[in-house]
Amino acid sequence: MNDEIIAKIVEETNLYITQNNIANCPPVTPLELRQFFCILIFTTVFHYPNVRAYWGKYGFQHIMETMTSKRFAKLRTVIHFNDNSLHNQPIIDHLNYCFSHTVPLEQRLSLDEQMCATKVAHFLKQYLPNKPHKWGFKFYVICSLSGYAYNFEIYSGKNEECQPDEPDLGVVGNTVIRLCRNVPRMVNHIIYFDNYYTSIQLLHYLACQGIYALGTIQRNRLGKTCKLPIQKDFMKETVARGTYEEQVTNYEGKDISVTCWKDNKMVTLASTYVGTEPATTVSRYDKKKKATISIPCPKIIKDYNSHMGGVDLMDSFLGRYRIRIKSRKWYMRLFYHMIDLSVINSWILYKKVNEGKGNTMNMNLGEYRAELAESLCKYKVNGDGNKRGRPSRGSLERELELKAKRGKMSYVPPKDVRTDGIAHHERRCEKKNRCKLPNCKGFTRVECTKCNVALCHTKTRNCFGEFHGF
Repeated sequence: MNDEIIAKIVEETNLYITQNNIANCPPVTPLELRQFFCILIFTTVFHYPNVRAYWGKYGFQHIMETMTSKRFAKLRTVIHFNDNSLHNQPIIDHLNYCFSHTVPLEQRLSLDEQMCATKVAHFLKQYLPNKPHKWGFKFYVICSLSGYAYNFEIYSGKNEECQPDEPDLGVVGNTVIRLCRNVPRMVNHIIYFDNYYTSIQLLHYLACQGIYALGTIQRNRLGKTCKLPIQKDFMKETVARGTYEEQVTNYEGKDISVTCWKDNKMVTLASTYVGTEPATTVSRYDKKKKATISIPCPKIIKDYNSHMGGVDLMDSFLGRYRIRIKSRKWYMRLFYHMIDLSVINSWILYKKVNEGKGNTMNMNLGEYRAELAESLCKYKVNGDGNKRGRPSRGSLERELELKAKRGKMSYVPPKDVRTDGIAHHERRCEKKNRCKLPNCKGFTRVECTKCNVALCHTKTRNCFGEFHGF
């Protein structure tokens, strides 16, 4: 959610306020919209019975100091993204571009359905019985193994849209092709999906584009010439558990391997890059022997089970912390879901950056959301200009982290708040407190009005300026 899309939302929201002549609603500013996001993210971590309780007798201080309850309620009713013919489409296009162009795509990707849970009445609401939230808007998402979402599309009916240079593979096949448009060609990317998407024609097209694929497949999509055993014969007790058979065929110049494997049920998979060898073993519980046994497992099964869980991992992140504020407007529920996607993607990137720097002290998702919300809450709180002041030293950030790790440390605001160069004024206190700058052992009566931390400012030491990056 960068400055470009925030400016777009502010423009469309103010246009909506003007066109509908909404009373008692001043124009929305970019700073106010960021604070609106801040409150939404805070509500995912700190749960109250209802929205008004955040401003009640036992309300949440950060939210109460950021915005009034009436203004927050008004913003929920007036926020708009485009005209009524497109609604959320500018947000979707912007996020898809940012997600797929911010970082290089990982080699192995998984494609699956995702549910945006809602009770709102809308003709696009779907029922997916195998999902934790069975009713809601259906998303098609491409994710990495770490759960990072590169591209997504909202199901909006049977859409067979395809470009002139793309084959028409039906509703499901065309969905996969659209989501794969941003995947680089001829660099050995591998995509995993389930039997809802897999077809021989789709595997062939992706192979021609230089993209490998692997997925479970429905038996009726293999054609009548398939020589693999049928399920009725393969699941007989005379066939040992762990038995597998493979057939490799050349479909219009591309080799495709189809494997069936007997476990509790018959599993059939198709791939353009892997087959049964080298086979390994897996542990299963035998009810007759009442013991754990080892059965053969082909390579294609191992690969599928190891790399198909990217979207499910993203779903687990969404399930832990998500915006639960209800709305009767269907596009607002979608917008909340996209904010959650953005926050999780940024958290995954934060962990990868830390790993690259050799820093293992990562915040968990709840801590990261709270830190992000506080940064949005206080960043440039008294101004809307460009960021002022030089950045603080990287060593200072490291020292603050080490100090927090050594033991209990009083509150220190996030870096974005400390270094924004706005409203950081000195305040004299009656009692001396220890300076909060690492490696400084002095006591001082000087305190920052915005950060609420004690910092030295004398003729010989300027911890106040060093702490704020002045």
